[in-house]
Amino acid sequence: MPKIDKPRGEWTIHDIARELGVSAKTVSRVLNHKDGVGAELRERIQRLMAEVGYQPHLGARSLRTRISTCIGVTMPVGPESVPLSQHFVLWIIEQIYAAFGRLGEYVCLDLNPRAGVDAGDYSRGIWQHLFKACVIAGPLPVDDRILRRIHDSGTRYVVFSRLDSVPEANCAVVDYERAAYESTRFLIERGHRRIAMLRSFEGLNPGLERLRGYQRALKEAGIPFDERLIRSTGLSAESVIAGTHFLLAQEGVTALIDSSGMEDGESLREGAARAGKRLGREGIELVAWSYQKDMAVCTEASAHVWLPMRESAREGIMMLADRIYGRAEGPIRVVYPPVLQDYPIGQLLPTPKRFFYQE
Repeated sequence: MPKIDKPRGEWTIHDIARELGVSAKTVSRVLNHKDGVGAELRERIQRLMAEVGYQPHLGARSLRTRISTCIGVTMPVGPESVPLSQHFVLWIIEQIYAAFGRLGEYVCLDLNPRAGVDAGDYSRGIWQHLFKACVIAGPLPVDDRILRRIHDSGTRYVVFSRLDSVPEANCAVVDYERAAYESTRFLIERGHRRIAMLRSFEGLNPGLERLRGYQRALKEAGIPFDERLIRSTGLSAESVIAGTHFLLAQEGVTALIDSSGMEDGESLREGAARAGKRLGREGIELVAWSYQKDMAVCTEASAHVWLPMRESAREGIMMLADRIYGRAEGPIRVVYPPVLQDYPIGQLLPTPKRFFYQE
């Protein structure tokens, strides 16, 4: 138990030094990964930093180096959970440049390594006084506790996700709950009662929204919810194939909602074939989700649901810039509705460029 009585996260480099009876210069050497400190003492300093939640004040360093703080872009979950494609990452960089880079701002991409004192804290650039504002580019875990701290800190930010525990968050999102609701209603109105759903983002808020929309549509139609008709999938071709196979092997299934976001028609077909089924109105009726308008994930689908994620993100970034530069005030609330596009089966349309990397 530290002798110095100070709240977690508010310790300074001098507090660390005083607690351990060493100089601030010694702590600084450890912090900056420099030689000249023994292994045992280095370990003690690092252990105390982790225990008290110490964060270096990079803003103070910037006064010495004359480097200003910057616009931060950070990911709340790692690429192992949400493997964003190069196409999408480059698109994000283009939007950040349009809003901030042209004005001479520094932009910092925090890849959020899952190791070290601040493991998993996607807001470390805020606590270390590096970010003057932050774009949180990714879905949030259902049990996230960091966004509340960011919001209450007064930091300017926008997040590409919603969170039940912080309903007032500055967000730029698509209404995934409505997308799932409208997909399910579309199939119910076509006479289906055993509707399966391929669902991604397990443990993340977009995954929870998908489930809620699906359940709400079933409840309104008086159809009992069957958990066997929901299959969580990872963001890979094999996972989509396995999930589709599992769902279509369930007794009585006549329709499928592909809300995985993988935009992968080939994997859907392969999964159906492994279950001895085929997609289309004479087989399993399909509703597929896509992040691009007037694109066809699968030509056998009766409908595609367009999720305007790019459009909502672009507007959110521009609104954040307006707040930073005093052009506007108030919260950022960008919630785009999904659009159900009912194309004739077999109509040839461009294939969407995927949001997520696929092996």
